[in-house]
Amino acid sequence: MLTDRKTPGPKPTYPFRDMAVDDVVTLPAPTSADVKRIARNASQYGLRHGRVYQCLTDPTTTGAERVMMITRTK
Repeated sequence: MLTDRKTPGPKPTYPFRDMAVDDVVTLPAPTSADVKRIARNASQYGLRHGRVYQCLTDPTTTGAERVMMITRTK
C-alpha cells in the first residue's frame, strides 16, 4: 500500500487509491444502505482509474457489526 499522499486536502474516506492487487480492506457497513454505498463507490473508483474491485459482505456478521470486505483484483 502507498503511504505518501501527493495532493493536499482531506484524507480519503476509502483506501481504494492505496490498494495494490490482491489487497483486502475491511470496512464497517452496519446498514444495507452502507453496503450499497461502499460497493457503488468501489465500482465508480475502479471505472475511473482502470481497476477492478470485488465487494463481499461477511455472512458471519450482522446488524451493527456487519463488515464488508473489498478486494482489488486487477
